[in-house]
Amino acid sequence: MKKLLGLTALVVACACVQQATIAKESEQEKLDKSQMTAPDNTSKNRRDKDLDTLTADKASNKTSDVEITRTLRKAIMDTKGLSMNAQNVKIITKNGAVTLRGPVENDSEKATIDSLVKGCNGVSNYTNQLEVKGHNSQR
Repeated sequence: MKKLLGLTALVVACACVQQATIAKESEQEKLDKSQMTAPDNTSKNRRDKDLDTLTADKASNKTSDVEITRTLRKAIMDTKGLSMNAQNVKIITKNGAVTLRGPVENDSEKATIDSLVKGCNGVSNYTNQLEVKGHNSQR
């Protein structure tokens, strides 16, 4: 009887190990597939080639503009609860005019960042080009 009980326990243990191995392989397959799919930013890259489109490389290096950008970035990073996307929005400052670009997770994040810019000293003009994820926004 003890041998039968021990043999049953061994069979159950082997089945559990085999099931865990199959689950692990499945997770690995999902990871492999996700890494094989290249991100496609073609439309955004095409949009940003337009000479009139403000991109980070067109920001001013004037001390006052750099200070506005620094202040805004710090305020965004200090705001609790913002997603990684919201923390990484592009801040483009030129002659006191601020343009924000990039994705945020929801309307609440967009409004929060909007209020941070409006409360920032030195901002003479402001353009909000933040895109809420899942909303269709063609620019």
